[in-house]
Amino acid sequence: MARASTRRKGFFARWWDSQKDRQFQIIVYSTILSTAAFVWGFLFLFMLGGATDPTHEEYMIPFSWALLVFGGVVAFYVVPEFMHYMSHRAVIEDILTLDSRPEVLRRRKEAEDAADILGKSYQSRLMGLYSEFEIKGGKRYKVPVPSSRNDSIPSDESLAGRMSYWWGTEESRISTWLPGLRTLEQQNSNRAIIVLSASSLLLLIWNAFFGLVKGSSGTRDHTLDLSAYIGGADEIHHLAPHYDSVSLLLIVFMGSVLWSTMPESVLDEEE
Repeated sequence: MARASTRRKGFFARWWDSQKDRQFQIIVYSTILSTAAFVWGFLFLFMLGGATDPTHEEYMIPFSWALLVFGGVVAFYVVPEFMHYMSHRAVIEDILTLDSRPEVLRRRKEAEDAADILGKSYQSRLMGLYSEFEIKGGKRYKVPVPSSRNDSIPSDESLAGRMSYWWGTEESRISTWLPGLRTLEQQNSNRAIIVLSASSLLLLIWNAFFGLVKGSSGTRDHTLDLSAYIGGADEIHHLAPHYDSVSLLLIVFMGSVLWSTMPESVLDEEE
């Protein structure tokens, strides 16, 4: 009997092939989690002095080392894949904004190659584009087809109209960054993220500039130093304004989260 021309795939390879429509999601979430684990381990051990400060809980040091090593190893493998997927996403997002039927036809292979890799959500959007321009072959993917690309574009260009559209959107930028999480496509979920991120951002900024903690005078004019608090230092309150590395990182993070809740269509128009 002739030998097989190829070796049988292993368990992981077979599982990965079976997740074709979710591979983009898996890569995105693996990248986020591994990068976050690596950053936390690095910050705690080297920026906050966790490896040398005896005031820290004993379990935090091996836990942070585990996050640093595990997150670094996983990120080493998944980040290049993440960049590969994001390059395909950039291609198809560019094609989905085209208003020329000949240009869409010219870049059809690029779009379909990207949709094959990115999964059903992008396949659906591509079929919607084909339907809009009456391009034959629109039954390539068995996915629901959106009625129009422009259903969600706001008609009121005033600031109040844009704010209202932001508050009511179901197509935030974070919902496209984190594909497969249907919860992020719900209006109430996006509103909750807006409220939580905006409130946290306001508290962090107010704490840094004006202070949230009462000082000896009885007025709230002292800043809570989050770096010192996490590090277990004795002195964690300082006269405002005062800035520390953890607070600044959280301000940037919460600002990014708030920005990501904006409707993608409005952001694309501004860019």
